[in-house]
Amino acid sequence: MAYASFCIISLVYFFHVGINLAVFPVVWPDEVLFYSPAFSFSQSGELKTEVLKGLIPGMEFKTLWMPPVYLLFSGLSLSIFPDTLITLRLANVCLIYLTAFAFYRLLKRFSISEVAAQIAFVSILWEPLVFRFGTVARMEALTSFCFIISLVFASNPKKNTWNPFLSGLLLSFAALSHPFGAFFGLVSLFLVYQNFGIRGVTYFVFGGVIPVLGWIIYIHPNWDWFQIQFGAQLTRKQNLLKTFTLIDKIKIFSFGFGFSKIRLVLILIELLSLGFISYKLYKRYHSISKTWILFWIWTGSVLFALYSSSEGWYVFHIIFPLSFGMALLAEEKSILNRIPKFGILLSLSAMIYISQIHWSKTDAGEIQNAHFQNISSSLVHSKAVYLQSLPDPYFYLKSIRPDLDILEFIPGELEIPSETFLKTIHSRDSFVFYDESLINEAIRDYLKSGNWIRVEWEIPVPSNHWLHYKTIVYTKK
Repeated sequence: MAYASFCIISLVYFFHVGINLAVFPVVWPDEVLFYSPAFSFSQSGELKTEVLKGLIPGMEFKTLWMPPVYLLFSGLSLSIFPDTLITLRLANVCLIYLTAFAFYRLLKRFSISEVAAQIAFVSILWEPLVFRFGTVARMEALTSFCFIISLVFASNPKKNTWNPFLSGLLLSFAALSHPFGAFFGLVSLFLVYQNFGIRGVTYFVFGGVIPVLGWIIYIHPNWDWFQIQFGAQLTRKQNLLKTFTLIDKIKIFSFGFGFSKIRLVLILIELLSLGFISYKLYKRYHSISKTWILFWIWTGSVLFALYSSSEGWYVFHIIFPLSFGMALLAEEKSILNRIPKFGILLSLSAMIYISQIHWSKTDAGEIQNAHFQNISSSLVHSKAVYLQSLPDPYFYLKSIRPDLDILEFIPGELEIPSETFLKTIHSRDSFVFYDESLINEAIRDYLKSGNWIRVEWEIPVPSNHWLHYKTIVYTKK
């Protein structure tokens, strides 16, 4: 029975991904920005972000605006398999499944029952947030994979020095896939200390330092470029932290979930229930188990990181501690064990709802293709285009116009002097946007001062459809 339910959970996940992946999630500019150095690496062995050439210093020579582990992983994937976006998305689909399976095995190691462990497993794979933010060609899936494997080594009952060392190494790979992974350090450290003592912590730190030293060696010859590329990202994060209110942060947190308002209430009920159980356990035994301590350290670390970062993508990482919490609730012999069942039903309903509005009521693939054709027609006389569009037409345009010179957007919040990229902007004969309020001020001034043809349209879908975006095209007269 357990094996059959495990297979059903897996088949539903792969079926849902399979019918959507070519169209949904929509192609984000982030995917183009990460694809560019990965493709460069697969072709020449160098991490060059050609789509930002002339916009941010050094991009056409060396990518330093993001740690390199995900870019290297993607580059290797593109060198083995077809060099398409689907290759990278499929790689993430597999990574998410492997991570969920490793997480399931990890819970069994903590003496969580088979039923509760499978509840955690399905809570990950059926939640639309994981599909929306995890299967895109970004590093969230790889970051989580490295971190969960770090916990697998940290919890290994074999008391040797390799396990804490490998735990530190994998945690470092998680952080070098995306800096968000560094917030998981306390979680792995707690398990290492519990299982291997202070000596294990020493090996853990040693394992973590090695990849970081490799990154420093990679950065060192081009420190000036690193300060500009990576520094601009850090400045943007600081600005977001100051700008967003608590309400904004809650909206960002809930955005990717299926039936987000209901899910937000369910998460609150889950955490309050777990807090109540923890209080009862402590009051009865004057302590709580290591498993419960791990859960609260993990949950607290992610919530603190999300509050600090204010980025919707990173909410992906909360799904693992929340699923952990669902497993703990499923073990309860009270009415509280019904919360996980309701959560699974909510996720499954959201998956069905997504399929209904995207494929039953509308043919999302046909609509997106017609939209991209419309953009292509608007750019028929263009030779150099600047894109800041959702869904991003980069891969479509490249497939039919390989000669077209395409550059991707600079986020308006990046504090890069406009004189750095104005010459490049002035070389563009067309611009594509999805939201004019997000246009960089220097680009806005350039468009105001020139002689442009402006065309605007909305993709003809309902407001709850994932393709519900506007498109504005500027072309030179």
